Amino acid sequence: MPKSEHCGSGRVGRRVDFVRPRGARYTHLVVSENTPELDYYRAVEDLFSSLRGVPHLLSPKDFQLLRSWWKDEVPLSAVRTGVAEVFARRRERGETEPVVSLSYCRHAVASHAKRVAEMRVGAGADSSSNTASTRETIGHLADRLDAAADRVRVERPRAAAVIDRINREVRAAADIDSRLVEEHLYALETSLLVDCLDALEGNDRRRLEDRALAEAESVAVDPEARERAFRALRDRLLRTLLDLPRLEIDQ
Repeated sequence: MPKSEHCGSGRVGRRVDFVRPRGARYTHLVVSENTPELDYYRAVEDLFSSLRGVPHLLSPKDFQLLRSWWKDEVPLSAVRTGVAEVFARRRERGETEPVVSLSYCRHAVASHAKRVAEMRVGAGADSSSNTASTRETIGHLADRLDAAADRVRVERPRAAAVIDRINREVRAAADIDSRLVEEHLYALETSLLVDCLDALEGNDRRRLEDRALAEAESVAVDPEARERAFRALRDRLLRTLLDLPRLEIDQ
């Protein structure tokens, strides 16, 4: 597996970084410190914790699945994108129960691993230039998220912590194949919007949603259309309130 696929993501968490428990089962039973294999495991664990919004230590069953991905040389880019996609799809469907097991993501990971393999077979000569351009765009997005978090850190510290947490995963997306980045960023953006909304204090959220509902009712009569308009208006107002950029490559 290419060395670049094994880059760790750094710790993730709210304003205070998550503290990985000492003696994590795979640290002392399976691999030595400071190895690409351990970086791979930690990168996935960090992403899973980041998307759940709480610290999470993989179960023995999940770790065996993760270890099988490593042994089968499943690229970290495919794992990241598959896991983030599962969280995004669940949020879109309005499912509130948290994803508690990495095994929920195994089919999505397998699908993206297959895509990565197919893209490598058909990779063109301009692949490296596309990657360089993508990395530059990701860096620009991450800088904008840094600025957004700094602007709201005093008045809305919980929202700032969410932005910081998602931004760690945006920066880590520089290691993902450029042809998968768009999907990965879309999944992270879904988490960003939902978690920032949840992080707003009661009055902030109430005012935002009341305004979105009033505007939706003025432009849509059908209940289903009104609900879609409400969600779109709510997201737009949230972006404006927190100055959040759209997480996309083509801006």
